[in-house]
Amino acid sequence: MTRKSKTDWLRAGLQVLGKAGLSGLTIDAMAYELGLTKGSFYHHFENIEDFEQQLLAYWANQYLSTSGSLPETPQERLLLLDIIMEQAFSPITEPEVAIRLWGHQDDRARSFVEQVDVFRRQLVFDIFASLVTDIEKAQMISDILFTMTIGSMTALPRIPPQRVLALYREIKRVYQLGSP
Repeated sequence: MTRKSKTDWLRAGLQVLGKAGLSGLTIDAMAYELGLTKGSFYHHFENIEDFEQQLLAYWANQYLSTSGSLPETPQERLLLLDIIMEQAFSPITEPEVAIRLWGHQDDRARSFVEQVDVFRRQLVFDIFASLVTDIEKAQMISDILFTMTIGSMTALPRIPPQRVLALYREIKRVYQLGSP
């Protein structure tokens, strides 16, 4: 049996959370995902509460660790946003809905979600502020994009990613931001 790292457990936790939600986030489920016994869990974590805290920090750090890395030119920033939007519905974001629901039920989770959302909103605002001269317009565009993206992730039934990307392109067209 191959030894797994703390990061392996955290990645497995995000996978389980994305598939089964918070109620399915158990040591047994993660051990099964990793092909390990649950005893190895305790080599890395004191208990499930310790794991949950570290899992939330790991999830948030995926976003927060990119701070300060905006490209120089406005067009490069818009290209970065294009890439972010294309990846917004990739497997790495599958736990997003479960973590947001968790944030509505738990102050620890809420704190991490709020940190990530503040970062995301500022990032999108910074991109649009470099593309338009009116700061209020930049804030409006970034708020529309943020609420559209988060709303589409949590809507039931889910809005297909292709549709969300088409809406994003329409926002860019309406506000004359780059090519349609």
